Amino acid sequence: MPSRSRARGIAALEFAVVLPVLFALVLGIVYYGMILVLEQVLTLAAAEGARAALRYPGGAVDGSIAASMDLRVAAAADTALAVLPNSIKANLSSADKTASAAPCSAPADAICVSVTLRLPAANLLPRVPFVPLPDMLVGSAVAQLAPDI
Repeated sequence: MPSRSRARGIAALEFAVVLPVLFALVLGIVYYGMILVLEQVLTLAAAEGARAALRYPGGAVDGSIAASMDLRVAAAADTALAVLPNSIKANLSSADKTASAAPCSAPADAICVSVTLRLPAANLLPRVPFVPLPDMLVGSAVAQLAPDI
């Protein structure tokens, strides 16, 4: 029986050694899960904005292609921002435009509308020691418009 009395506290000691490792693992899974969810929300909002540029009714009041493109880009930006929850929308980086138009790589006469949403990660996620955090979370989407807009 003397060996049994010496081994009585081993389970508590093993638990004390393993608990910090398990806690760090679970914390990392939850933390990076939150980062992935935020990036997915940004990407889905950008995709919805790009679809809004496709759905926008063609033709501006003055009939010019440039004015119609400006209306589509504005609709893309407005829709992308409207889809986002207010807590994320308030923390978005406003350093650059949300939506822009640019020529597509192929076909040559097509126009693409690009929607990009940037969210500084430090605004929503707390800093955890020894856990790297990206500076900026980005969601983007591109829609190719018909050549005749």
